[in-house]
Amino acid sequence: MKSRILIFLTYCLFSLPLHSQGLGPLELGQLLEEMRAEILAPLDGDYRRLKVRKNRVQNYQWALGSAREDLEIRYLAIPDDGSELLDYPHIEASRLAMQICSNVQESAITARDLTEEERIDLFNADWGRMYMFPPKEEFGLYLHCKMVALFREGSGMMVIFHLFDEPSPEIDNRLYTFRFMD
Repeated sequence: MKSRILIFLTYCLFSLPLHSQGLGPLELGQLLEEMRAEILAPLDGDYRRLKVRKNRVQNYQWALGSAREDLEIRYLAIPDDGSELLDYPHIEASRLAMQICSNVQESAITARDLTEEERIDLFNADWGRMYMFPPKEEFGLYLHCKMVALFREGSGMMVIFHLFDEPSPEIDNRLYTFRFMD
């Protein structure tokens, strides 16, 4: 019974109308298949697919949001295409954090490497780091951005942006919405 509900909810989530700037369910599925990965969309919290909005700071391919939890989750997939971009994922992730972080003088970026348990057991990634900073207004009208960068050799990098105003325990429950498959 649980599996039928999960399949139905996943179908409902991915079959929402397509939006012009984002990936549709088929394109997203193809990209995730190419990266050998999956998005584990929250089944509670009233999450809905959001329109992907172009911005001058950093584009992304897909977004979910919950008005009840006051949280937006955005996904940026960077498949490993053999270019040198992902030879140093820690540099690319740090560059993204600096690019998205607000330029206000009091702004600061904090970062920590994911623990081995988080990296392997939860994300199945070879490398991972979590950043916290205030985003530029052009990227999102939120006070905080928690960015999780995950890399797997041969698959690529997934960057997940959690945008919110007030920290809550729910945000930590939403960190694990992506996983590289074996």
